[in-house]
Amino acid sequence: MSEYLNDDDRVLALRNWWEANGTTLIVGLVLMVGAVIGWRWYNDYTQARDETASATYQRYLESRQRDAKPAEQEPLLATLDNDFRGSGYRIFTLFYRALDATKAADYPKATGYLETAVKDAEDAGLRDIARLRLARLQVQSGSPEAGLETLSKATTTGFRSYVAELKGDILMGQGKKAEAREAYQAAAASADPGETQPVLEMKIVDLATPNAPAP
Repeated sequence: MSEYLNDDDRVLALRNWWEANGTTLIVGLVLMVGAVIGWRWYNDYTQARDETASATYQRYLESRQRDAKPAEQEPLLATLDNDFRGSGYRIFTLFYRALDATKAADYPKATGYLETAVKDAEDAGLRDIARLRLARLQVQSGSPEAGLETLSKATTTGFRSYVAELKGDILMGQGKKAEAREAYQAAAASADPGETQPVLEMKIVDLATPNAPAP
């Protein structure tokens, strides 16, 4: 039908279409451009933050290797604590700090570091690693029930075997042999296919009841 329209008709038709749709088109275009720019900015910002956190953590590791004084390490730790609270880099420093406190027999401070790691870690796997370490420390500090409570909150699939084995160790320490064996068997059942766990197998065998089938 357009071949029957003269130039004035075409201009009028274009004007009418623009009045009806122009605002929507402009808004959509602006939103699209804004989204692209925002996404690129976010990616650049995230990458820059990650690089800064990584560099700060690397400097912290180097300071540990040199047995640097606390005065050198404290600004690095403060940066990670304040600016990268939930990042893996900061959580790893909490593990190191907990280790140092444990070596110094300062169990309350070590416990505090690991509890902070559990609370702040953004990654579920790191949270459960912190829980495993916290549970061991709680047992070492004479609080096996607290250790079992901590382990009950670990839910990451990849850590089920480790959690169950540690639970068995705690129960064994409490003299609950039947429950300990069940936990060890659960650990064996949760292990990756083909994974050999000779120590775990020995624990199960040592707790085997007479005439019980082999695990």
